[in-house]
Amino acid sequence: MQVSAQQLERSRYKDNPDIDHEAAQVAAALSLRIVPVADLVIRLQAAASKTEPDYVVTGDGQTFDPLFGEYAEPRHGGWR
Repeated sequence: MQVSAQQLERSRYKDNPDIDHEAAQVAAALSLRIVPVADLVIRLQAAASKTEPDYVVTGDGQTFDPLFGEYAEPRHGGWR
């Protein structure tokens, strides 16, 4: 998940080089603190781990792939 988050960060900057400045403005206007993405992934993993033992997420009659773990190939078409 950390690798995926890093890929999304790079994509985000590529699509909008001013995004950090814009995010800071929005966060200030809403009195929010900007948390590093790596920390958010750690929090997400902690929340997902509470679904032990299988880390299975279901909804609307579907079972979703785990958010964390090793994958042999990029899922959902890989990174473009």
